[in-house]
Amino acid sequence: MTEYDSLRADDADLAELRSAVRRFLADDRERHGWQPAVDCWLSRWDTEFSTRLADAGYVGLTIPAEYGGRGLGYLHRYVVTEELLAHGAPVGAHWIADRQVAPALLAYGTEEQRSRLLPLIAQGRLYSAIGMSEHGAGSDLAAVQTRATRTDSGWLLNGTKVWTSGAHLAHQVVVLARTSPLDPQHRHAGFSQFIVPTDRAGVTISPIVLMNGEHHFNEVQFDDVVLTEADELGEIGDGWHQVTAELGFERSGPERILSTATLLFAIIDALDPDADPTAVGDLIARMASLRQLSISVARALTAGHDAASRAALVKDLGTRFEQDSVEIAAELLEYAKDDGHLRAMLTAARVHSPLFTLRGGTNEVLRGVVAKDLARGGTETPDDELRLLVDDIGRRAAETGPRTLPNAFDDVLWRALEDTGLSRLTSAQDAGLAEAAVVLGGLARWSAAVPAAETDVLAAWLAAKAGLEVPAAGPLTIAIADDGATAYDVPWPHDGRVLLAARTADALRVGWLDRPDVVDGHNLAGEPRGTIVVDLSDTVELPLDVFRELTLRGAWARCVQIVGALEKATDLTVAHTRDRVQFGKPLNAFQAVAHSLATMAGELERARAAAALATAAVCDYGFDSPQAEYAVTLAKVAVGRAVDPVSTIAHQLHGAIGVTIEHDLWWATMRARSWADEFGTPGQHARALGRAALTSDDPWELVVGRV
Repeated sequence: MTEYDSLRADDADLAELRSAVRRFLADDRERHGWQPAVDCWLSRWDTEFSTRLADAGYVGLTIPAEYGGRGLGYLHRYVVTEELLAHGAPVGAHWIADRQVAPALLAYGTEEQRSRLLPLIAQGRLYSAIGMSEHGAGSDLAAVQTRATRTDSGWLLNGTKVWTSGAHLAHQVVVLARTSPLDPQHRHAGFSQFIVPTDRAGVTISPIVLMNGEHHFNEVQFDDVVLTEADELGEIGDGWHQVTAELGFERSGPERILSTATLLFAIIDALDPDADPTAVGDLIARMASLRQLSISVARALTAGHDAASRAALVKDLGTRFEQDSVEIAAELLEYAKDDGHLRAMLTAARVHSPLFTLRGGTNEVLRGVVAKDLARGGTETPDDELRLLVDDIGRRAAETGPRTLPNAFDDVLWRALEDTGLSRLTSAQDAGLAEAAVVLGGLARWSAAVPAAETDVLAAWLAAKAGLEVPAAGPLTIAIADDGATAYDVPWPHDGRVLLAARTADALRVGWLDRPDVVDGHNLAGEPRGTIVVDLSDTVELPLDVFRELTLRGAWARCVQIVGALEKATDLTVAHTRDRVQFGKPLNAFQAVAHSLATMAGELERARAAAALATAAVCDYGFDSPQAEYAVTLAKVAVGRAVDPVSTIAHQLHGAIGVTIEHDLWWATMRARSWADEFGTPGQHARALGRAALTSDDPWELVVGRV
């Protein structure tokens, strides 16, 4: 098992399960003729399909065997879920029971309830709805007015629930109701959950019809509905805790990303292979990086870690992507061959699109949750020994180093890196690219004025590859001449020995440049950059494949460094909005500011997830592998596209002080902006990813990372 496959949820038995589900879906569709649908977990209710799926063992995966399930883990269910959604299967009948009711029964139900209901869920024969929202209580569930009043024999339930998906077809509704008077000081107290059969006297279900005539939602009226203790779910008064406990899994699941996947894949398949691939590549990168973030949250939740804030980020980012993707699909449809089926799917997507950001809590409310979590702790970074060491070295350098344009090489910092063995981790120390990523990202957080990536990941590696002598100490840099004649934007050209990498028509020419003539300049962040007219004499010839690896190495290093710079920009902004008071309260107390902070955090986490996958790929398979080419290309798009929103929001929330040379924010954001265009712009990498999707037999394979 590799880390790369593990991060993709496609390792060991998960990979076998994924392939088995795909075979089942292909065979079942051929036999029974269902068509892939947009938003299928809401829009397609097929009881016979649910039964067949259950008979194949793909419902109730997390239900223990003694209750008729398979006793597998949440990640197994994650894999099955995303395959069902990506293929648009008609899963609505069993969906809520399997996703929400089964975990609630296992956590809070009585043994009688488990024995009675869980086997039916595992058989795909129990259909359930969830009764939470009300006319006066949407995302604010603390405002729920439905009330259960205790009687001598149990309870009387009165109230109304709305937007109750599938209630008209369901056997039961799991209802959140108030069971004790409202305490204004503790608004979330006094709630309980009940399992209410839909055929119980006093239950009235009325349809809520969408604009296109589809009927999924309902208003459910409860008039003196008699309940007994057997209908109670969990502890009386503990309802709020119960309904929120599983929200992390619900909010971060693949259904927050893949509602429009069938439409997108169908359009990509219908596009001419010569169509402009940029928009396609951006779509694939966005979907794949969101998927990586979703999987990372699923793993954290499975391990019992608190990932509620990151789950909220997945829901916010994912559902906004789903909405954006509808209009992107409309643009792409103009270049696709369509017999009317694609346009019908687009119409359905447009009808469902407003719902995406409402289900599971409105995005605006969730952004507030994320902002509060940020105010308490800033961005999350592991505190392993190497990371702490790099952070300490970088901080001391930032406190004492010069702030000039162009940057002055920080000799003190470089000596500290050499003394601790961090300057040549991959080329001279017993360490690998995972450790190099920690060093590069950590130094980027502190805008270190040294060519760390150029020395270790690029120049030392390429010189050794060419059989050239590699200096044992001191900084190195690399001059890349794409045209074989002139090297532009050579980093730190006066501060280390310069290695030439000149691409000609049929080879890569490599050699050390002694005292080259340099036309000086610097990038946006002040890092020295130079132009060198090169001489190919006294160079070693290597195959052109080596140049491709060199470019991937540079792109990977820049992704890691950009994430470090964006972490710093986010931390600075969180601290500034927490400490800066305007109009009598901290900036982060304003809703618009809180929403902007949450957007920053979401883009950062998505970039982190993509960079982590790229690091795993290069560590497990090497830069000359298809896995590395895919993952680094994906990361360069996802990380590069995150630079603008994070930087823009950071400067907007800082105001004028953030654009001055004295402020740390300027150094972080300008480095990120400069690095984003090096070793291929995000657009160039998007086109490469788009071309791969357009020529792929199955674009979903590209999202999953099976290359």
